[in-house]
Amino acid sequence: MATVQDLVDAVDQLLNLSATRTALQLNRPTRERAFEAYVFSLVLRAVRQAGGTVEIKAILSGTNPNPIVFRGAPGQMSSTAQDFAYARCVLAGYAFEVHVDVEYLGSSGATHEVDVSIYNADGADRTRMFGALPGVRYLYGAVECKFYDSTLGTALGRAFVGLVDDCGALQVKCFATNGQSNGLARYFTQGRRPQPFFELSPLRPAVESRFVGHVEQALRKWRGIT
Repeated sequence: MATVQDLVDAVDQLLNLSATRTALQLNRPTRERAFEAYVFSLVLRAVRQAGGTVEIKAILSGTNPNPIVFRGAPGQMSSTAQDFAYARCVLAGYAFEVHVDVEYLGSSGATHEVDVSIYNADGADRTRMFGALPGVRYLYGAVECKFYDSTLGTALGRAFVGLVDDCGALQVKCFATNGQSNGLARYFTQGRRPQPFFELSPLRPAVESRFVGHVEQALRKWRGIT
């Protein structure tokens, strides 16, 4: 099973931190938070593979922050409590952002915590300007990240499906975990439920490549890229 250091090393490699002498700061240096940063980095790899550009930014210092700070718990996109990082991406002329641990206002009025999210760039700018909770109208991707030592139950899948159903027409919707569960795998086969990725880890490059490829293809379909 991947350790915190394995996950941090993977983020370092995916974001090319060592080459730019950029530090990574996890406000909670646990495997759960490191796994979210790792999945965030894999999504950025998918953007690049689809032909897009990626720029790491932070809410206070702007482009190329040092260190790159990830939240220790879900929070608001507009929070300036720290210099929280996100990625600004452009794909086929369309600008969007990728965030970690951001809260959104669902269609029902409920607040949802999304581990890794893809959001319209203009909508994100307005959110930071006015400090409002971002709505799901411009939410285009949601990835649930679960790093567990214990057996995964289907309740985790049901909770994420409920979140997805309250978030409108998502272009990317994945359940990513280091674990394995036959019951949960069967649960996700029904209907148009999110795509699950079990045993996702930097120690399993085949699963990692499959996840990146799935996100890349979803992004290509979304933006009409052949």
